[in-house]
Amino acid sequence: MLYAELFARSLRACGRRELSTAVEALIERAFGLSRTRFWIEKNRPVRDAAGLRRFRRSLRRLLAGEPLAYILKEKEFFGERLAVSPAVLVPRPETELLVEKALALLGGAEAEVLDIGSGSGAIAILLALRSPAAVTALERSRPALAVLRRNIARFGLQERVRATAGDLFPRRCRRFRMIVANPPYLSRRDWQRAPRGVRLHEPREALLAGPRGTEVLQRIIGRAPEWLAPKGWLLLEIGHGQRRAVRGFLKAAGLREIECVKDYAGIERVIIAQKNDLS
Repeated sequence: MLYAELFARSLRACGRRELSTAVEALIERAFGLSRTRFWIEKNRPVRDAAGLRRFRRSLRRLLAGEPLAYILKEKEFFGERLAVSPAVLVPRPETELLVEKALALLGGAEAEVLDIGSGSGAIAILLALRSPAAVTALERSRPALAVLRRNIARFGLQERVRATAGDLFPRRCRRFRMIVANPPYLSRRDWQRAPRGVRLHEPREALLAGPRGTEVLQRIIGRAPEWLAPKGWLLLEIGHGQRRAVRGFLKAAGLREIECVKDYAGIERVIIAQKNDLS
């Protein structure tokens, strides 16, 4: 069997053309080929029996709906490759919008940033890589914390990103120039409607907030003022149709909404708010 035949057969088994990149990635990983090398070798026979076994195991996982990132144990985010596992969410393009806005607001200045529910550390690590910010990355899940620390070490950011165990806020009160979070924001109905692969494989506690979906957002916003420095920024990723509720939480907390960024599907996805300069 040729590599090209293996690719074509696997793609037919998937039944979805959009999985062609995933199948290609599995072949590359199983046989230790670069993407360029794969296409050079495509008309040559497959003679690596161990590689073929690795590929078939991975393909079965993909056909069962497991996210490709968990199979490959990494995911590209903002141009960097992060380690992932089923203990953390797979970083998504929408969250890159939050990182872009955070970097623009930081403007290259040194600042203390708090990343709530850091997971793999996608937000914290990119802020530290692309700015002089020092980031406290807070995560309550021990398995997720292990992935977070692995990524911090992968990029040599032990002096710039501090992984801390905790739920929403650190134990000791301090002031941050910026607080960022991609918290759970799915309602029970949203969770039931989520793709099967998400419900079966991604951590439920990182996605499901409660009956309304805004419960965790409300908790973060309610306490954010005591942790923000004067004129400090709060950036939150939110769910579809949640802006109105979030506006109410911000008003009750005395925070001013500055901007709401829409994602690539036109959904209001990132809320930017600011604390006044007197408190």
